[in-house]
Amino acid sequence: MRSWPAPVVGRALAAASLIAVACAAASGCERKTVRRAQPPATSLTGYVRLAEGAQLPAYASQDLARKPLHARPPGAVPPECASAIEAARRPVTLSGKGRLGGVVVAASDFTRFRERKPRVHRVTIRGCRLQPAVVAAMAGDTLALENEDSFPFEPLLGPAFSARPLAPGRRVLLPLAGGKVESIQCTRTAPCGRTDLVVFQHPVHALTDARGEFRIDGFPPSELVRVSAWHPLFEESQTFVWVEPGEAVSVELVLEPKARFVAP
Repeated sequence: MRSWPAPVVGRALAAASLIAVACAAASGCERKTVRRAQPPATSLTGYVRLAEGAQLPAYASQDLARKPLHARPPGAVPPECASAIEAARRPVTLSGKGRLGGVVVAASDFTRFRERKPRVHRVTIRGCRLQPAVVAAMAGDTLALENEDSFPFEPLLGPAFSARPLAPGRRVLLPLAGGKVESIQCTRTAPCGRTDLVVFQHPVHALTDARGEFRIDGFPPSELVRVSAWHPLFEESQTFVWVEPGEAVSVELVLEPKARFVAP
């Protein structure tokens, strides 16, 4: 096993930066990914840690709602939603060991990977809040958006001309295309938090759990692979990893919060 750490690469939260992250994660920016015969079983494990002395970042209120071009009149939002929206400002969890849960870890710059069948990723509005806070998917997967609350929230995937209420108990199925970074938010008249969605062209990615740990099975062997940790609230962190066939390797990634999401 060989590992070469790389410096942290900071990027702004502009749309162009988000598209660049998705493109790099999909292995389409620097080297074309070629689907070949199934490589030998390998795995990459590790954890993502908050930089020493850094604060846990939080979204501003305007980051948790979207205004369509044609907005509907506001409705009577349940009063208990206020605390849920406040909690949604801090979607990334921090463990006692300083590790971060809810962060995307993905590989790029490789030439082969193990295929997997399409999946359905469920995102629900529950307790006035979109859950989970982040989804890492693959092109060909499906997003199932559901409303479990009694209030007809108006969720939007990306910018839109208008928004339609999602009736209680209703589910909408959305096919996912690769190379995309977007967020699901409700309208400003009735915010419901935020779900960040990253869609890759391959399955070599994972999310950190509540302990800040992750595992990627079927990691590309015998190649120098870029591994990135990413979340909109943080600067991206990268390292390079070489995994031999049948080997399991562990790495650590450290994230610095973006300055604009940290309280002065």
